[in-house]
Parts: sequence; C-alpha cells; structure tokens
Amino acid sequence: MSFSDLRDIFIGSVGADYCVKALLFLKSPSNVKEYLTGIHKVTFPDGEKRKKEKWRAYPRVKGKPNVIPIKEKDLSNLEFMNKQADKLSFDISRFTEFLAGYNKVDNDIKPIMLHYAMIYLFDFFTRTWLKYGSNRSHGIKPKPRKKGSSVNQYLVEIEKNGIFPRAVDAFYLVNESNLFSVDDDDGIPYQHDYDLEVPFNKIEKMKYSETPEVNLAHLFDVYERLYRIKTLVSKSNLILVGYSIQFIWSSISRYRAEDLSKIFRDRDSKNKFDLLQHHLLSEWVHEIFMQTILKRGLKEELSLSSE
Repeated sequence: MSFSDLRDIFIGSVGADYCVKALLFLKSPSNVKEYLTGIHKVTFPDGEKRKKEKWRAYPRVKGKPNVIPIKEKDLSNLEFMNKQADKLSFDISRFTEFLAGYNKVDNDIKPIMLHYAMIYLFDFFTRTWLKYGSNRSHGIKPKPRKKGSSVNQYLVEIEKNGIFPRAVDAFYLVNESNLFSVDDDDGIPYQHDYDLEVPFNKIEKMKYSETPEVNLAHLFDVYERLYRIKTLVSKSNLILVGYSIQFIWSSISRYRAEDLSKIFRDRDSKNKFDLLQHHLLSEWVHEIFMQTILKRGLKEELSLSSE
C-alpha cells in the first residue's frame, strides 16, 4: 500500500503524514527492532523500575495466561528480538492490507475489513509491551440476542484471554486505567452538559476479569457520553468501547443478513455505525500511534521516511 493510499485513509487527522510514515517504517523487521529498543527507552527512561512497579500493582486474574512486561534483557536477546520483530512487522503489514481492502469493498463488507484491521493493530500494540504465548481468540465474543428483541440488544462477552483483554493490559501498562481493566472499581464520573447542579452519574467498569456481557445499546450510550468528554478521559476508553461496537457490527455483517438489512433501513442506526467507523480511522487508529510513538518522544529517535 503506497504512502498516498494510506494518507487518503487518514486524511484530516492531526499528524496524518507522520502516522503513515510510521506504518510504512514498521513494515520492515529491522526497523521494528529499532522501534522496540527506542520506544521502551523513551517510555520507561528509568529502566525496569517504573515498569515493574506499574505491573506489580495490576491485580492478577485467575484463568488468564502468564503475561509479563517485556524487559530490557528480552530486547537484548537476539532470538527474542528477531521473533518479535517478524511478528510485529507482519501485524503492521496485515493491518495495512485490510485497510486497503476496506477502501475497495462494498459498504456491507467494510465493517468486517475494519474489524480485522483493528485486530492486527491491537496485536502489534500489545506485543510492543507485553510478553505471553499465542492469542487463540479475539478475546471478545458475540452472543445471540433474544428472539423478538431489537438489534440494540445484541450482546458481546468480554473474555479473559485473547487479543482484546491483552490490549486492555497494554493500555494499562503505558497509559492508565480504563473501563475494561482489572485494577479498580471506580469507573468514570459523568456529568451531563457539565451542569454543576446535576449529580455525577458513574459510567461503570466492565472488567474483563468478570467476563461481562454487554449489550450494543449500552456500548453506544457509553461511547457517546465518553466522546462528549473526550478531552477529559483516557483515549483508551473510546478506542476499546468503539472497537467493541465495531466487533458487533462486523459480526452482524457476516452472519445476520436480516439484521444488517434492518440497520441499513434505519437511518439513525446506520449513521451511528458509520460515524464510529469514521472515528476509528480518523482518530483512534492514529491515537494508538500517538500513544506509543509521537507523544513518547520517539519521533526524533527514528529516521522515518515516506518512501
């Protein structure tokens, strides 16, 4: 996929050119090695100390595979680094391939292409920071809605294992708590229209450790409320909630032709899904790179090229 093709996808994003250059740079395993060494240094300049303290504070989850942060000694191990670089460059290559497909397919296929693109991007992001075995699932599973219920009652189950919960872990390590992480019970206080006379309503946590089942209507409500206060909350919340909705959208597109037709006939529902896809491409994909590269000061460390 060429620089101009990728840039067309991210057009309108702040730093779009840099995001595209980073993607093309990271398709090379040798460049990924440079990236991994650099990103760990600038994110954890005190070496392993803060990384260990942060991870030690994260509650252990029964039934979750052994997951630990990547250490400095791992990055100096040639065998580990070679395998990791091959894996991450493969993830980025697949991510860009699905993005290319997204631009070419019909509207009813677009949700599926974007879903798979995000899965590879999550895997790249997670394995930048964490060491564990193979991911055997997406980590998020569709559940059938009850007969006679509306499309808004589609459920997803957030699982303990798989790509999605590992992305939750990675966001915790390099950023902060989010609605799916297992570290606290606080949730996010929310005040409608910032009216000081209206009491705070809390957006409750959906900890993956409790394998919650969440319906589409609730996810849309949470996403819309978070988006109104997006400058005040961790972007990982919007990214993860938004992806959960996208996952349901892709599942309906693949397996539920009748429900897909209902959504296309309901202008409000269709507009909500379309807006979410726009946000994923114009804001949240770019934000993942901002979190891991640009904001961490790595831009100056790497000689990125648009060639």
